[in-house]
Amino acid sequence: IPSGTTTTTYVQISLTGLPMPASHGRAPVNLAIVLDKSGSMQGQKLEHAKQAAINAVQLLQANDIVSIVTYDDTVHVLVPATKATDLRNICNAIRRIQPGGSTALFGGVSKGAYEVRKFISPNRVNRIILLSDGLANRGPSSPGELAQLGRALGSEGIAVSTIGLGLDYNEDLMTQLAMNSDGNHMFAETPQDVARAFAAELGDVLSVVAQEVSIVFDCASGIRPVRVLGRDAEISGQRVRLSMNQLYNQQTKFVLL
Repeated sequence: IPSGTTTTTYVQISLTGLPMPASHGRAPVNLAIVLDKSGSMQGQKLEHAKQAAINAVQLLQANDIVSIVTYDDTVHVLVPATKATDLRNICNAIRRIQPGGSTALFGGVSKGAYEVRKFISPNRVNRIILLSDGLANRGPSSPGELAQLGRALGSEGIAVSTIGLGLDYNEDLMTQLAMNSDGNHMFAETPQDVARAFAAELGDVLSVVAQEVSIVFDCASGIRPVRVLGRDAEISGQRVRLSMNQLYNQQTKFVLL
């Protein structure tokens, strides 16, 4: 940075989660699976989504918490938040899901968050996994409204990961919801890709090595921090504060100031 001149400089900080030793027990999970069962999901889409959810549930342990929420015109709590001990009944409930009408995506995520809050704890990985193939057409439905919901949930320590199915879903909406809560966003082009996306996401959920990560930049006199790109941050004088909800085993996340 040249002395005595005014210039703009970008500073990138990368954080990489330490490897999780195989002998180290993972943190318990507090997971809500939110499934779109609107009319457009009927057929192979819904069947693959149901099987992927069942596969995910079967990877949970007895001290994990799980809830299942479905939505179409309305929101249904299929399995209220409970310990993952009676996996047979939970999986049978998922198998009974049938397609319905419109897409109340905001309401589905909100109800999933309600279930997660029942057992929310800094000692658990608090996560919502949302699967949808379309647009939000019931209730709040803009990317800005879903981004605001994501920020609110992230501030509670709840990350929302989204899986978009098919080529016509609202990518901006799903990405904003995930990004603003520090969750992941994945794309499943075909119903067969849903299981892969679910497996990848659950692999991340089960490998969290840090939560509520706080990052502080202290800038020297004469250097003015302007903004952080892509993340909410608090800038006060020479100090910048921001947080990351979760960091996974050997995952790298970036901050650009």
